[in-house]
Amino acid sequence: MTSQPMTLLVIISETVLEDILIDEIMDLGARGYTITDARGRGTHGTRAGRWTQGGNIRIEVIGNAALCQRIVQRLQSAYEQNYGLLMYTTPIELQN
Repeated sequence: MTSQPMTLLVIISETVLEDILIDEIMDLGARGYTITDARGRGTHGTRAGRWTQGGNIRIEVIGNAALCQRIVQRLQSAYEQNYGLLMYTTPIELQN
């Protein structure tokens, strides 16, 4: 089995940004992403996810650390001030 060190970037965002964020992520060099619906409670209040306009999504991107940092910097500067946006990275070992 071959493993490769990579970085996992997780973005929790308002659903309304989905198409915009995907365009940004791909334009910055990501090769792919995974999106799931997200519900919970945090600093932006409770997100029940019961309606499309008010829900949250979770976007996961795997790439090298430089790619993930570029994405974080771009999304912070463009969207963080006006939208609920939470991002974090963690080192991972890609197993394929």
